[in-house]
Amino acid sequence: MLLMNKKVLTFLLSCLLLLAVVAAPASAAAPDPNLSGVPGTWAPGATPSNLNPNYPVILFVQGLTANAGTWYKTNDMYQTAYNNGYQTAFVELYDSGGPSKNMWDNGKLLADKIVEISKAFPGKKFVIVAHSKGGVDSQTALVHYGAYPYVSNVVTLGSPHHGSQLADLAYSDWAGWLAELIGYKSEGTYSMQTSYMNYFRSITDSHANVSKNKIYTFAGDGWHDSSLIYLAGGLYLSKYGSNDGVVTVNSAHNPKGTMVKIGPWDHKVVHNGTPMFPLIKPYLTASAGLAAELNGSGQSAARETNPSERDQPGSTLIRGGKHESTAIERFLVENDVRSITFDWIADQPADRLELIAPNGEKRTVDVKVEQDQELFKNGWHHTAVVAKPEQGEWTLQAQSKKPGAHLLTVQYDSALSDSLKLTTQDKQNFRVEANGSGLSSNKFNVRYNVSFIPEQGNPGKKQTQSLKKQAVAGANNELNLTAAQEPGVYQTSVEVQGMTAQGVPFERSLLRSVYVDKQGGRH
Repeated sequence: MLLMNKKVLTFLLSCLLLLAVVAAPASAAAPDPNLSGVPGTWAPGATPSNLNPNYPVILFVQGLTANAGTWYKTNDMYQTAYNNGYQTAFVELYDSGGPSKNMWDNGKLLADKIVEISKAFPGKKFVIVAHSKGGVDSQTALVHYGAYPYVSNVVTLGSPHHGSQLADLAYSDWAGWLAELIGYKSEGTYSMQTSYMNYFRSITDSHANVSKNKIYTFAGDGWHDSSLIYLAGGLYLSKYGSNDGVVTVNSAHNPKGTMVKIGPWDHKVVHNGTPMFPLIKPYLTASAGLAAELNGSGQSAARETNPSERDQPGSTLIRGGKHESTAIERFLVENDVRSITFDWIADQPADRLELIAPNGEKRTVDVKVEQDQELFKNGWHHTAVVAKPEQGEWTLQAQSKKPGAHLLTVQYDSALSDSLKLTTQDKQNFRVEANGSGLSSNKFNVRYNVSFIPEQGNPGKKQTQSLKKQAVAGANNELNLTAAQEPGVYQTSVEVQGMTAQGVPFERSLLRSVYVDKQGGRH
């Protein structure tokens, strides 16, 4: 009898083990799709044991310079979708295997892949979950390349639907030397300039296919407690509004979409599974998404029709260039500045960074160092804050092992920063204006450079042509761009010097881009 019970027990245990192997629970680790970063390749995710046949297939689309691994190697988004009973698919776009491409190249490839992948899931539609520029690539595939019949909804996470001002900075005159060394100029970065995205919006939001798919957007504003690269980017972008360290909240709005939620996420966290999947889940099916939208679960937020059209505030000083083993940059601090934050971006980490006050004393500051993985990929950030800095000329000196290049941004927390602006009405004439009482007059010393980055016949790194160098602004601090006619992006880098009401000199940098299309339209 005892022997019989042992045999029965052994048999039952064997059956249980067999069942565990054949039908692993959905909470088990989902096997990786094993993609290797080759553009145009794709792979399905594992089919969960608790698969809901009514769920759509989630197609994950990553952003600038990223590959499909961003969803499962350092992110639990894939695992979370698997645990919730969803089939998934992953695709490698051009950014996975080389320099980043624009939305046209990636969008065409994605549209072709959507048709191909759909054959593996007969009778099912996709819902796209896209991060960063992947949202722009996805809308391009659906609207301009006709892939909309295969997709129900699109969920974008921190997508720059109006571009990123960091892309404008990357193509500025000040950043030119650094760009050559670390190679961040590309078709993808070029297309993320705010003026080019103005053009993209003009031909996308009026397209017949633009409303074929529901778009739900999420935006982050949590750069303050983030890693250094998002702290540096967030501080620079803060003059344009709330942001996630790479993309502003205003830019994350899609004009034809619904902003669901703005939350305390940086640009990386905004596409992670644990915080985001419970929020996006109601929008993964057409009926549930519509019901959630009608019930008002989306988060309302002030949205500008074209956020990049706003006047450019004067809270930043920008410097850049090449250097030998020692690099030196000097900058002015006016009276009543509450704090300054500098970000020294270089092609290599500095061996020593010294900040010298106007009285010649070396200041000890807490410099944080981190390598960028976003728009300034492979560049090294060196960031520090100085509270209540003395007025006068400051010096920043960096020592490195070999010659290189750098880009310096200094952010001023002061009343003057809010009163100085670069304005335009027609994208042909720009004007430096001041509306505060802290200035001695509205007459400044204004010099500017105009660089042209042609779109046609200029592939790859998008080489820059200098059109104006240290030009002097005309009467009323005006800058004239009426001669800009050839298609491409015109970047205007402006240096402003003046005096405060107390007679203390100040200086600021202003930046604005204009895209001229093939028909001569200005964006």
